[in-house]
Amino acid sequence: MGVSKKKSGWIKGDLIPGLPEELAMECLVRVPFEFHSSMKHVCRSWKCVISRPSFNKERISFGKAESLLCLVQPLTPVMTDDDGGEKKKEEEEGSESQMMMIQQQQQQPRLTGTPLYGLSVYNATLDTWHRVAIPERIPLFCECVAVQDAGKVLLIGGWDPETLQPVRDVFVLDFFAGEGSGRRWRRGKPMSAARSFFACASAGSRKVYVAGGHDDQKNALRSAEVYDVEKDEWTTLPPMTEGRDECHGFSMATDLGFCVLSGYGTETQGQFRSDGEIYDPVSNSWSVIENVWPFPDLSPRGRTATATATAAAAESAGDFRGCRLWCFIDSERQSQPRWEIEDDSMKWKVVMETIRLPVTTMTSVFAGSLSGQAVAMIGGGGEESGTMMVKATTAEKNGGKWIHVNTPSGFSSLPFSYSSIYV
Repeated sequence: MGVSKKKSGWIKGDLIPGLPEELAMECLVRVPFEFHSSMKHVCRSWKCVISRPSFNKERISFGKAESLLCLVQPLTPVMTDDDGGEKKKEEEEGSESQMMMIQQQQQQPRLTGTPLYGLSVYNATLDTWHRVAIPERIPLFCECVAVQDAGKVLLIGGWDPETLQPVRDVFVLDFFAGEGSGRRWRRGKPMSAARSFFACASAGSRKVYVAGGHDDQKNALRSAEVYDVEKDEWTTLPPMTEGRDECHGFSMATDLGFCVLSGYGTETQGQFRSDGEIYDPVSNSWSVIENVWPFPDLSPRGRTATATATAAAAESAGDFRGCRLWCFIDSERQSQPRWEIEDDSMKWKVVMETIRLPVTTMTSVFAGSLSGQAVAMIGGGGEESGTMMVKATTAEKNGGKWIHVNTPSGFSSLPFSYSSIYV
């Protein structure tokens, strides 16, 4: 499989002396991501190639991109090894900056019992863990969303760690622009409204939608807006028909649509709605989708995830308008194995397929998807507590089995939000 010069966009000159350009590029795309920042210092040609978004697309097409699961987790002490020596390599950032940051955060005054949150990253390709060094404390309960084409992960909204009030904050982690660690943090333009426990999803190559959640008075919000990652701009959208706190968001398969699933109103906290709403950017309006969430006692957050492209293709191809989701339920809950619902505009469809978790009703869990597999972090103090498990979902593997993932103790707490990205 050759690599297109035009597609990769490198400057004229030998990438590797003595090798044809196509072969040299095939060598570069095979280098692990952790060495990319160092490679940029080798020569101008390498820096030009590696800095372009097309380089990551080449890594994906060659099957050499690394799959990362980014988790917003409460920080827990990182354990030493059995000999009392240095911490394991996969459990730390790889420099003293991370430990200094944690020590500084722990010294800062905060409300009693308020946890510190951090961004943990599981590299599913290399089976390693690390925690990203962040220059300031991130909000509690912030949403984590990835924009694949832009190579960015965003942390949005949540609670101020000191006041426990909703914030407008936006943090942007650029995986491809940084030096040193290969990443660069910056603050993005704040949202127009402070909110937490809201629906959030990326759509297309640069858009991120947010909607619902609650304000500083715990009022369920109807408001919505969309962020342009490249322009660093927010645009206000028409409000939803209902206020929806603790709702969950997904992008639609076509036309950059946005689905807000379930949630509850100000006066009905904890009673999750059976309906949802879908934003159509073409008409700049919302439509209602009824009977899409059949569990009034269960939040869709941490229990629903976008199905893989493989699962989507197995159903139909081409003109599908909507989203295909996995619904994760415990082993004792009764549910249909699959259902599909159209919205009242008859344009969008949500297809939901249930996946049984290896836990009982009383066990806390956070589930999602990663690299074509279902993934679940188990809590609740049971036998599987503090572990991550993955499950293949392809038809060839007959639904697959839940398999344990190496989960160091410093990364065993249940996350609040997550996203995945290829680098």
